[in-house]
Amino acid sequence: MSVVTEQTRQPSSYARDLWRIHRLEYPFPIIYVCHVLWGASLAVAEPADLLSAPVLITLVANIIGIISQNPLNAALDIMGDTHTAGKESIAGATRRLSPAVGLTCAAVEMVTALGLSTWVAVWLGRPLIAVGVLLALLLHLAYNIEPIRLKRRSYANPAYFGATFAFLPCVSTYPAARGDITLSAWLFFLGLGVLLFGRSLWWSIPDMIGDAVAGDRTPAVRHGARHALVVACVWTAVALALLGAGLWQYGAGWAVLGVLACSAFLIDKFGLLRHISDQNLPHESAMRKRSLSLVMGADILLCLIPLLAG
Repeated sequence: MSVVTEQTRQPSSYARDLWRIHRLEYPFPIIYVCHVLWGASLAVAEPADLLSAPVLITLVANIIGIISQNPLNAALDIMGDTHTAGKESIAGATRRLSPAVGLTCAAVEMVTALGLSTWVAVWLGRPLIAVGVLLALLLHLAYNIEPIRLKRRSYANPAYFGATFAFLPCVSTYPAARGDITLSAWLFFLGLGVLLFGRSLWWSIPDMIGDAVAGDRTPAVRHGARHALVVACVWTAVALALLGAGLWQYGAGWAVLGVLACSAFLIDKFGLLRHISDQNLPHESAMRKRSLSLVMGADILLCLIPLLAG
């Protein structure tokens, strides 16, 4: 009986560990979908166009490309995750699966993402579709692998997330629906990239102890948690101005609505400034469940505004 029980548990446990190293817990799957929908939503003439084959394939390619970073990072960051409150389960899942499984998952997913995006790029004759994915994948490698390892290079760390989780997916998915990228679209893409820069800088704060143990000199490790949070707030404010300019094409009301939705995150971080310190760091799990819910709501609205207003 015990053997049968163990055998029935193994597939479930294996699946849970794969799920964990891919960072697919709430609310990340919804946020990933929003990240790849931003560019396409801005480009389509009507919502039904999102279901066209080129757009759908490009969206899938970009989601796979984004997610592929997570098992790669899990395989190479076991030490840091072990010392980060809320991330110990990622390190545990990686050990149970083995780092080799994480690296294999990342490699297969990267090849799949590049293959799908290249197929659509050739099909439509729009190379940006594949270029956006290729650059993001190269940055995934540069972020995690020595000797470059952008993760430990101060502000290159959050800049990487702004590029690979926002700006480049937009650059890839927009051309799948429309051939020309307008100035308003570029402002919107840039605003999203800067917004992710600020969010990622904030998100790195709970990792401060683990990053220091692993030798990664992130802004929080170099300058302290409070300094990193202040810089995150400043750049988030800049991002709001860029997003407002990008959404202005739909009218002042829609632009203000988008800016206000994204401001909820900034206001929440202002509240955190009162008590954050290097000895009082926020917990990853609490941040994910509370603050990222605000982020998720704003991200969904940014996808919907072009579809509703256009």
